[in-house]
Amino acid sequence: METYTWIFDLKKRVPLFLEQLKGKATPGFFHYSLSGDLYNENIKWGLGNTVFAVKIYAVLGLLESLSAEQKKTMASFIKSFQKKDGAICDPLIRRLAWKKNLLLSLKNKNFRNIFGKETMRAETRQAISSLKLLDPRAKNWDAGVPQNKVGNPDKGRKKIIKYLSKLNWQKPWHAGSHFSHLLFFLQNSDLANKNELTDTAIKWINKQQNLQDGTWYQGHPSLQQKINGAMKIITGLKVAEKINFKYPEKLIDLCLLAKNNKHACDNFNIIYVLHYANKVAGNNYRANEIKVFAEDRLETYERYYFPAIGGFSFSSNQANIYYYGAKITRGLNEPDIHGTCIFLQGIALAAQILGIAPVLKFKELVL
Repeated sequence: METYTWIFDLKKRVPLFLEQLKGKATPGFFHYSLSGDLYNENIKWGLGNTVFAVKIYAVLGLLESLSAEQKKTMASFIKSFQKKDGAICDPLIRRLAWKKNLLLSLKNKNFRNIFGKETMRAETRQAISSLKLLDPRAKNWDAGVPQNKVGNPDKGRKKIIKYLSKLNWQKPWHAGSHFSHLLFFLQNSDLANKNELTDTAIKWINKQQNLQDGTWYQGHPSLQQKINGAMKIITGLKVAEKINFKYPEKLIDLCLLAKNNKHACDNFNIIYVLHYANKVAGNNYRANEIKVFAEDRLETYERYYFPAIGGFSFSSNQANIYYYGAKITRGLNEPDIHGTCIFLQGIALAAQILGIAPVLKFKELVL
């Protein structure tokens, strides 16, 4: 345990970092990075920042210790971004990213996100999951809009299959995320047949799983795409409470061979896939190697940590610059709220693999 004793100090240090990020004029607002943000709280933005703050408190097991007023303030800030159609999205992010979305749409001949529609779906999903953490009993993201309008899950079985078939599975990280969003919105909808539609989607995705490595894709994607795409698929199965898939040993083999450590998402995705493949395999396949991998992953995570500040940077020695394609920071050598949120969730999973979760007392989140 000597190699990762530093993680036991996080419950004290990370809340101090969040205190530094809190806005002074706008209740519920958090800055994205410590000092390098390009935009301040004097304009309408910061939805994702507050979503990350909620999840950080939750994974640390500190959400319950916040006052009712603190939680209400964060929930009100998140809900202030809700549109009439039920979507919850950041207008600044949408405005800044539109040129990049247009260019990517033309390059990939995929016009689904030309007006940021896919980004809005992703933002809405994350906002709803945070609101549910703040108040699990209430449907507090709903503002009079039928839930089946949010995320547009109101599709028949044929439309579900058509929707999934049209996604670009040669880029499984992207396609898998939209499979996951679909299951999330189905499970959080008021549709009477949502379980039937969920089963239809899972049955379709099962046919895309590759016998050779256990991941879900078409064509010849990179190793990074395969693993990150697998993470997205498994998050969808997790939401539906149907964590069961074939070839978990193949997924374990793939993860143990990989070195996904370019940034926070890569680092988290690989431990997420390994953790759930290990569970499905019964925790008895290459068990010692998986524990060594988790220990090594914690050593990697520490390199992104700023102990004097209490936060993690998204990239090595650099705060994240782009969020959903929008440039929002100067990318200084400092921690940011996004990287901190993701690395903490990775630590929660590594702690389960290493058997120290009962001592660390981090909480795994349903993404």
